[in-house]
Amino acid sequence: MNLDSYFHDHWVTIEPERFERYDQLFRLPDQLFETMLAPLGLAAGHVCLDVGCGPGYVAAAMARRVGTDGRVHGIDVNADFIERSRVVAAEASQHEICTFHHVTDDRLPLPDDTVDRAIAKNVLEYVPDLGTTLTEIHRVLRPGGRLLALDSDWGFVVVEPLAVDEVRDLFRAAAPAFREPYVGRRLRGAFRAAGFTDVDVTVTAGVDVAGRTRGVLENMLGYGLRFGGLTKDRVDDLRARLDAALEDGSFMVVLPQFVATGTKV
Repeated sequence: MNLDSYFHDHWVTIEPERFERYDQLFRLPDQLFETMLAPLGLAAGHVCLDVGCGPGYVAAAMARRVGTDGRVHGIDVNADFIERSRVVAAEASQHEICTFHHVTDDRLPLPDDTVDRAIAKNVLEYVPDLGTTLTEIHRVLRPGGRLLALDSDWGFVVVEPLAVDEVRDLFRAAAPAFREPYVGRRLRGAFRAAGFTDVDVTVTAGVDVAGRTRGVLENMLGYGLRFGGLTKDRVDDLRARLDAALEDGSFMVVLPQFVATGTKV
């Protein structure tokens, strides 16, 4: 295991249990997709790009909004996600609108000035170079095209029943899984540096008391153990306390999302 490239490598190959957790995590009600996609101002006929499309649920939701005259391109570094995306699009009857591309480098497989709207959801914290990725997205957007990025900043997370220091230690131990674990606070400056104008950043904070984010925490515990930042005994203790909190109703996770939009002139 190469810790210097793990942030990228662990998306190229995903173990089945983690693949299933992400498949469940991105399977959202359409009302949540409506809220998520609203800043893009999607319209019939738009050509769209989903950067890091994962299992394809976001791409399918975009396709429903751009209609038969539109087109949605999804890209991902994981070949299994690409196959899953094609299945998800077919199940949603959007397979004729969606095209999915398996990519192995930072070059987007689209010509200049061909995309109206682009989204990068929880992707920019993992890319090898934030500036290069944003510049590539800027390249493929048409003048007037818009980018929406939604990403975390792991310095702003609340996890009950864990203490503040325990939450900090957990995410520090898991940090090699991310190229930039604090990317949320960097989005405004990075958008501007890549040439985007009318850059706007807001922060939303979802509160989970039902355990939807339990899989995310399980990933972090696994990373901490794998990287040696947490001992097995400590992981077992944290895991047991989280599960007990779910049982007694004291579980609560607040996971802020930075929402950035920018326009290509």
